Parts: sequence; C-alpha cells; structure tokens
Amino acid sequence: MPAKKSVTPQAIPPNQPTEADLIMLNDVQSAELAVRDLYDTALRAGAFSDEQTGVLQLFRDHHTAYAQAINGIIGKSAINKRNESLYSSNSDLVTASTTSLPTLQSLENILVATHTTIVGSLIGMDAVTLIASILIVEARHAAVFGSAPKMDVASALNDVAASLVTSNSAGG
Repeated sequence: MPAKKSVTPQAIPPNQPTEADLIMLNDVQSAELAVRDLYDTALRAGAFSDEQTGVLQLFRDHHTAYAQAINGIIGKSAINKRNESLYSSNSDLVTASTTSLPTLQSLENILVATHTTIVGSLIGMDAVTLIASILIVEARHAAVFGSAPKMDVASALNDVAASLVTSNSAGG
C-alpha cells in the first residue's frame, strides 16, 4: 500500500484587499473615472442618434457605478481621481464623428485587458469578485460597438488592446 502523502492546508485568501491590491484598485478606479469622463465628453459633442445616445449614457453610468463600487472596496485609501493620461490622449478622438465609436470601443477593450491583468494578481476575494464581474460587462460593451454602423463584431472579439498595468506592476 502506498504511503499517504501529507497535504499541507492552503491558506484561505482574505476577503479584504491587501496593500498591493489597494494600489491596483486605485489604478483601475482612475481608469474607470477617465473612461466615464470620456463618455461625458463624447455625449456633449452630440454627434449620435437618439438610440446611440441612450446606449452611451448607459455605458457611462456603468463606469460611474464601477468606480463607486471599487471605491467601496478601497475605502479611505481611495484616490478618486481620473487617469489624466488616458483622458487627455482620447478626449479629441471621442468628439470626432469618425473616431468616437471606435475610440470608445478601444477604451472598453483597454479596460478589459487591464482588468484581466490584475484579476489574477489580486489577493482579496472581494476585489477579485468585483473586478471579474466588471470585466465581463465591459467585454460586452466592446461587443456592442461591433454592432454599430460601419463597425464589425470581429473588431470587438479580436482586439489586442494593451493593459494599463503590467503583470509586474500587478504583482505577477
């Protein structure tokens, strides 16, 4: 009879975020705030049909809710400031009629890539659960843009967006 192998019990991950988690969560929250503000900028340009406006308002509201939910997990350590680099590099693109929808789709894909990068590095289970749920919806946002006029679904499904954080900065 083979000898029983000793099994070392695994530590249960904490629910609350670690200090490293808080850094990543602040980065993600700042990206969500920047994208929310970019939706506001695009909507102020007014170059959309009523149907598109309704969808863009809904997506903007989602990003507001995501930033607030992330803030709830971060607590007192929340910075609550948008990523100025992300905002400034895209603000002109979201106001031009020919680039607004592709830019918003690209921003959704950037957020998906960013969330994917950090979700495997987060330790606190509350943060993991939240970011994973946000990631799924933002991927769907990108797919919606694939159904917009003059865009195709392949651009949503095959995007090679880069993450705003690297696996090294995400603790990986």
